[in-house]
Amino acid sequence: MLVGHVIGGAFDVAAQSLQGSKTPGSNTPVTITLYAEDSNAPYAFLDGDTPDGIYVRILQEAFDRMPGYRLDLVNVPFRRGMDLLEDGKVMGFFPPYKRKDREWVERYSIPILRETVVVMCSKDYAQSNLLNVFPDDFKGARFTNNAGYLLAGDEFFAMVDAGDISLEEANTTASNLRLLMAGRVDCYVNERMAILAGMRELAVDKDTARLFNEVAIIGHELGYVAFGPDPDGNWPYRDQFADALDDVLSDMRNSGEIDRLVVSYFSY
Repeated sequence: MLVGHVIGGAFDVAAQSLQGSKTPGSNTPVTITLYAEDSNAPYAFLDGDTPDGIYVRILQEAFDRMPGYRLDLVNVPFRRGMDLLEDGKVMGFFPPYKRKDREWVERYSIPILRETVVVMCSKDYAQSNLLNVFPDDFKGARFTNNAGYLLAGDEFFAMVDAGDISLEEANTTASNLRLLMAGRVDCYVNERMAILAGMRELAVDKDTARLFNEVAIIGHELGYVAFGPDPDGNWPYRDQFADALDDVLSDMRNSGEIDRLVVSYFSY
């Protein structure tokens, strides 16, 4: 079962921390409040006031197979979600990637999806520059990035800090694509399907889409549910739940159910 809502303030955060006071195995399902991104289409986002996305549908199916638990879903911007997780204000957030500077994450679920991170540039920029090595060959480029995302990697951000690459940041994929299409930036780094979903959201026609090229594959990333610290002991059942979730996700992956959910999402 899934319930979704948008969090409103500090009182709401405190209220969420009280969720799940039942004991697993009792007759009443344990409410598990997970936080998700609010603008990462097609993976986790708000469709109006309704949580949607591929990860949301996968986790909803997983909870349907876990009768002892009930899913309560809260959507927040990525950066806020990670801050809340690090501060121990929320139990779980999805779908961040593993990063060395996130040692404070106490555990991750098993990998849920494999995503491909790419560089999208204007056709004019791509044709005017020899772009064989990322980020070295992009010196002088103007980039945009989803706020808080580190997909472009340490070397890229070192070049930004050195002034070799200029960087703007917006909160959503659609906003970043608007910057790219308006010519305010040369390139944009994000996951391939997220870029395609953003173009679909903006109703970008084929003629406009041809003005932009995928010029590099940076790498592949795995998405997870991340579980942060629990300094106040609000979630004593966390590891028991996380183990059960891993078992169900593993079954769904091995049976092909996760692949089916991905395909069915794009068939709408």
